[in-house]
Amino acid sequence: MFRLIGFLFMFALTAGGYMFVDYKMSARWSGREDAEGLTFTEYLSGLSGRLAGLGGGASANGMPTKLADMLPKPPDGWTMRPVEPGDIDGFLPKNTKNADKDALATLKKMADGDGGKGAEVAAVTYEKGDRKLIIKAIRYPNIIFTSFMAMQQRMELQMMTAEFRGTEFATVRGLDVTEDLLPDGFRGRYFFADVGAQIHLRVLAPKRMSDEDLVPFLETLHVKAMNAGVIDKVEGLGDVPVIVLASALGDSERDAYLADVASREADEAARVEAEAAKAESAQEEAAPAESAGGGFLSRLFGGGDEPADTAEAATEPTKAGCKTGKDGVKRCTVGSAGSD
Repeated sequence: MFRLIGFLFMFALTAGGYMFVDYKMSARWSGREDAEGLTFTEYLSGLSGRLAGLGGGASANGMPTKLADMLPKPPDGWTMRPVEPGDIDGFLPKNTKNADKDALATLKKMADGDGGKGAEVAAVTYEKGDRKLIIKAIRYPNIIFTSFMAMQQRMELQMMTAEFRGTEFATVRGLDVTEDLLPDGFRGRYFFADVGAQIHLRVLAPKRMSDEDLVPFLETLHVKAMNAGVIDKVEGLGDVPVIVLASALGDSERDAYLADVASREADEAARVEAEAAKAESAQEEAAPAESAGGGFLSRLFGGGDEPADTAEAATEPTKAGCKTGKDGVKRCTVGSAGSD
């Protein structure tokens, strides 16, 4: 009997210690350094979602789970190695003094291994003679997509769009890839795509490479494994054995293709908006219970002692807005409802 009591005590102590450490790490991954404003209810919702996400990842037998293994295999005649800072030099303007600063910053990010706290990053350079092509992928932590506390960061990832001037480039086994046309003077082509907003893919190719030259890289991109490795999976993504190049379509086919892409974007925007509204409602319902509960676990994790102004900030509605400019590019912003 005493052994059983001792075992249960040690189990509770170990579990409590693990949850405390995991709670602090979760706050840091979501951008809250000292877990300020993070309630225990929010943490539990994220914990249960992460456990479910782990179960989903374990079911993806036979597919790569590391991000680097999902990147394209080098086509015939090409070699592959980790990216180095000097690899982007050939993509920059010959004179960078008056070059677009945002574009310079974007290309420099392609040559670093940084993706933010808790993120998995894979960045490689493909070489053939004097030609280089860089691919970088970032997988953000599961907690961003399972916890109310990370709603702001999640929406920012979901609403990332073209930085300069986006144009539809291709659909690879259901994954839409957009070319973001770099400013004048830059000697590269820049492409982006995302899987469930959790895995972000970036490609930097030489300007002289045609759309058809890029197909061998697209053919071995493991879209299905990427879809299996995110929380918000898209049914069937990666299963369609088709690669569609927008430039290879006739006028009528291209119009139909663009309409299809626009429809998917509209559906995704509506889903994100509905998700945000649901999260706001859940936060409002959880706030009174959290403030009234105040038990041992709540005090342990700091949920019962937050000041009133912090609680109000935590439940402040998030508002997203998108506008289409004269150049046809949709630009989205995220802010609080009171920031207009």
